Amino acid sequence: MKPEDFEAPLDPFSEYAMSVENDAYPKTDFTQLQFKGKVDAAALAEAHDEALRLVPMFSSHLVESRRGMFYQPRWVFDREVKNRLRIEDCRHMAGDPFDPMDFSTRYYALRTRRRIDLTREFPFNCSLLRVADDEYIFSILYHHSCMDALKAYRYLTRLFAGYHEKVTGSRPEWGESQGMAALNRKGEMVKPVSMARFAREQLADVWWRNRSGKVSNVACPNRRDYREVRGRHSIRAVIDDPAALDQIFERTRRNEATLNDLLFAVARRSLSRWNEEHDVSHDRFRFMLITSLWGRTRLPEDAGAGVSGLNFVSAGHGHEDMDPLIRFFRDTRRDQLRRGIDIRFHDAMRRIVGAMRVFPMRRRARVMNPIANSIPCTFYLSNLGVVWPRFENGRPTMDSEILGAGDFMISDIHSSASIGRRLGFGLTTRIHNRRLYLNFVADRFRFHKPEVQEMVDRFVNCLEGG
Repeated sequence: MKPEDFEAPLDPFSEYAMSVENDAYPKTDFTQLQFKGKVDAAALAEAHDEALRLVPMFSSHLVESRRGMFYQPRWVFDREVKNRLRIEDCRHMAGDPFDPMDFSTRYYALRTRRRIDLTREFPFNCSLLRVADDEYIFSILYHHSCMDALKAYRYLTRLFAGYHEKVTGSRPEWGESQGMAALNRKGEMVKPVSMARFAREQLADVWWRNRSGKVSNVACPNRRDYREVRGRHSIRAVIDDPAALDQIFERTRRNEATLNDLLFAVARRSLSRWNEEHDVSHDRFRFMLITSLWGRTRLPEDAGAGVSGLNFVSAGHGHEDMDPLIRFFRDTRRDQLRRGIDIRFHDAMRRIVGAMRVFPMRRRARVMNPIANSIPCTFYLSNLGVVWPRFENGRPTMDSEILGAGDFMISDIHSSASIGRRLGFGLTTRIHNRRLYLNFVADRFRFHKPEVQEMVDRFVNCLEGG
C-alpha cells in the first residue's frame, strides 16, 4: 500500500489514553537526541522524507465520521501537505557552556503546555536545532496516541541509514538493525486470564482495596492551581560510570530480577522516606509499569500505540530491606505478565471505548475523563531498554549498534513524557552505548524545581546503593 492511500481507525485503547488529556494536561511528549559533529541539514531533510513513508500515521490527521450507528475516528494521510523536517538555528539561546536540560526547559516550555490539534497538526514532528557550530539537537515532538518505541525505531533506523548513505555513498552495516523488534517473541503469544476474572480482580483492587484516599501520592507542600500553573518539570540523571552500572546490574542478577524491579524498589524506598519526612501517608503506593504488547499478543500493524500497563500496589514495605523489596516487585511483575493482565487491560479498554462510539468523540471524552482520572497512581515507569542493542550469542548487551551516522555521533538522549492529573511523579529510562538515562517528570503546580531535584538526587543515590 502506498502511504498516500493510508487510512486506519484510531485504536480504542489509544483513545482511552487520550481521555486523560485536557487543556491543563496535554499529552504532548518529546524526545531529543544530541548530535556532535558535522550534519548536512539538506541530506537529513531528504532522509526524513523517505523514512516517514514507513510510518504513514506520522503524516496523518484525525478525522471523525459516522459509519452506521458508530462515530469512528480515523487516521487519514494528508495528501497535500508534507510533514517536513523543521531546521532552526538556536545558537542564540544555547548558552555557553551548553546545558541540554536548560535548553530543553526553555525551548519546549510553551510547546509541552498546549495540546496538539490532531485534526489539523501532525501527531509527530521533527526538528533539527543547531546549538553550536558542531552540535545539534534532533527534536521529536509527538502525541502518544500514535507513537510507540517500535514505530520510532522503524523511522529512526531508516532515517540514520538513509542519511549515512547520502553523505558517504555507502550503506552502513547497521542499516537493517531491528532495534526492539529483535526482542519480539514470535509464536509465544500469551493467553490472558478471562475477562470475567480480570474484571472481578480490577474492581476489587481499584474500587475497594486501593481506591482514592487509600493510595498515597507524593508529598507536595506547595500545591497550587493546576489550571494556572501548567506544565511539568523535566529533570534527568545520567549514570555512565562502569563501576556504578556493574553494581546496579549485579544487584538485579543476584535477585534474578530486572532493572524494572530494582527501579520500583528504589522508588518505593526513596518516595516513602520523602513522604514520611513530610508527615503524610507513606504506607500504600500504587505504581504502574508501561508495557509493550508487540510480540505478546496480535495487534493490527497500524495500531496507534501498542502499549498497556501493569499495576503494583505496595503496602507495608516502607522499611523493608532492598533485596526483599526487589523480589516483591519481581514476583508481582512475573505473575501479571504470565497471566496476561496487561493484554486483558488493553482488550477491556478497547471493548469499552468501542461500545461508547455510539456517541461523538467529544462526548465520549467528557464521560471517560473523570473515570480515567479517578484511579490514583503514585509513580509510573516506562523502561525502553537498550537503544539499538548489540547482540552477542543471541542476547542483547548494553552496547548499541547505532552510535551515529555520517560524521556525527549521538552523544546524549533526553525524553519528557506527559503525565496525568492523578499522577505526581514519573520516570522514563533508556540505555544507549552503556549510558543509563533516567528522565523524571513532575507537575509544576505540585512541586518547585528544587524539590523535584532533591527527589531525583535521593532516587539516584538509592539506586547506586546509598
